[in-house]
Amino acid sequence: MIARAQRTANRWNRVPPHGVYWLEVDEMRKWLSAILILSGFALGFAQSGPSPLGLVPTPVPGLSAAIWVERPHYTVGETARVHFHISRAAFVYVFSIDASGLVRLIFPNPFSPHAFRPAGTHVLPDQPTYQFRVVRPVGTAALQLVASTCPLPVPGGTLADPYPLLGPDPWSGRAAVLGLVPEPSRGWWVTAWTTFQIVEIVHMGFWPCPPCWGVGPCPPCLGFGFVTPSAGWFLDSTGNWRSFVGECPSGPGWCWFLGPDGRWRFSIQICFGNCP
Repeated sequence: MIARAQRTANRWNRVPPHGVYWLEVDEMRKWLSAILILSGFALGFAQSGPSPLGLVPTPVPGLSAAIWVERPHYTVGETARVHFHISRAAFVYVFSIDASGLVRLIFPNPFSPHAFRPAGTHVLPDQPTYQFRVVRPVGTAALQLVASTCPLPVPGGTLADPYPLLGPDPWSGRAAVLGLVPEPSRGWWVTAWTTFQIVEIVHMGFWPCPPCWGVGPCPPCLGFGFVTPSAGWFLDSTGNWRSFVGECPSGPGWCWFLGPDGRWRFSIQICFGNCP
């Protein structure tokens, strides 16, 4: 899932999940977005489904953790940031589980070797000397965090291989992680996880126009259009359509955009409070 370290920075655009109605409140901008995805059933939210590595700890009073990524899916070659929160200071370890089940340790690593972190919210990469780049295989990938009151004997990566593989197959990888967590007599630990989708990049080309299906106004597109992923049309509050590339423009309105997987997405943006 995560490629070897790189030394450049990259900016990516937000794309919603597929196959669901999704309500998201953005506290900074006071927007409520109701997003209808037209195809697929992949979903990427924190703590969804069973523990990917089979870790089921005893609850620890005063210690809790959460982990999440900023988008529910990424295309191959993009960079990603990982957020996590711990309620009190602890030793933190983040494992990547790719779509084939292989397990790697991605934090700590040679570029950021210190596992002990204070309470609060943190972002990885936390140093400008490395980044996480999304690689194949495509499909559902996962990140699992373990926060422990004592250090774990994890394998150390190298500059040539900063994210070591924990076993040649999914079963040995899971067993390796299970063997790392401490017994209750030695320390306490909690875990958290998140899943997301990895898809192949879709290049610019001729694509069918958005399938409006008679729901609401349709963008000014007839039959097929020469469109690049992340491009689309936005109907603003004055009733005018605008084309764009990147994120849907801010403000109330209707938005159609082509996702990196070649699927059209539709959102309705409703503003509460002070609106531009």
